Amino acid sequence: MAALEPMVRGKLASHPEASAFAAEVLRVHRRYATEIVQAYALCPFVRDVDVAFGRFCVMLDHEPDLDATRDAVVAAQSNVLHVVFPLSLPAPNVFERFASTLLARLQGFFPEAPVMAAFHPALVGDRDAPHRLIGLLRRAPDPFVQFIPAGMHEGGTVFATSIEEFEASAVDRSELNFKKLTGEPIEALLARAQEIRADRDRAYARFASLVGPAA
Repeated sequence: MAALEPMVRGKLASHPEASAFAAEVLRVHRRYATEIVQAYALCPFVRDVDVAFGRFCVMLDHEPDLDATRDAVVAAQSNVLHVVFPLSLPAPNVFERFASTLLARLQGFFPEAPVMAAFHPALVGDRDAPHRLIGLLRRAPDPFVQFIPAGMHEGGTVFATSIEEFEASAVDRSELNFKKLTGEPIEALLARAQEIRADRDRAYARFASLVGPAA
């Protein structure tokens, strides 16, 4: 199978270093998907990481742009999509509102509304309760929005639905993850996440003319 090629969109998509930078974004997020999501069996659908990514879209804007992101999602023509925002770091609640508004603006573009989840390096969470743990597990290297078809989240994965929908799920995978990760495993997972974030910072620093001060 051919290597996954990131889709590059946004105001800086024509920057001379855009393609090389997007490849680094994909490399870093592949680490997160492989070393966190797959390694700790957080999502039953992640067997082949590149397949699980579907289309991998890198938005090169210093502030998330609703219209540009909506157009990118539509252009991707994929029912599985990850849209990453490596050049901006809005507050977690601001990014979650952005993601919800984006989903609303996509109504009518799909035969059936996809399921959306937002990830962010600073999501609020803690180790003390199953549903609070979700925030820690979704601390990805960059803010990103995941779209998957409705129905795929019924296996219970915390990476495939909003917290509200997840709480209503018949199969509550958060309880399983909580029991599995309590103690040493969650500490190891969070340490690995910090290591991946440090890798991200070093890699992105090589693209100073593109990244600028915002990332």
